[in-house]
Amino acid sequence: MHKIAAYKFLLFIFIISPIRAWSQKTPPADTLLDRLTGEWLLKGVIAGKQVEHHIVAEWVLGHQYLQLKETSREKQANGYPVYDAIVYITFDALHNQYDCLWLDNTSNVGLSNGIIAHAKREANQLALLFKFNDHSYFHTTLSYNVANSSWHWLMTSEDNDKVESFADAAMVKI
Repeated sequence: MHKIAAYKFLLFIFIISPIRAWSQKTPPADTLLDRLTGEWLLKGVIAGKQVEHHIVAEWVLGHQYLQLKETSREKQANGYPVYDAIVYITFDALHNQYDCLWLDNTSNVGLSNGIIAHAKREANQLALLFKFNDHSYFHTTLSYNVANSSWHWLMTSEDNDKVESFADAAMVKI
């Protein structure tokens, strides 16, 4: 009887070991997202106003997602930041693209699809495309400058083929 229990136990260990090894596998390194990690100052023009935002980017959930916390230095009358966001970016190897979830305090009305973006893998650029419907898009392009280890943010809205600038800012490590 003890031999049967021992065989069942060994069979269980034999079956479960590959599953545990697979679930604990470290994801491959992503140098573009790795370059985004750290503490940053974003300065430039957003929605026609000069702004300064504090950004902290770090890997979370077992190095599966890069989390960016973006907070404006400008405050509302109630003491809350004028702008506050949490952004999650991951790489989908199956589709060779980045996926992004962008949550912020500007509004969530009618944005059920508008908070999700995708970007094809490029060496020094993350060109996120948020699609609101068949004729309305928002482009957020983060370009890495290798020479000075900084980022350039360019954001545009597109509605019925009319493109408007929304943001132009630089991000440097602090």
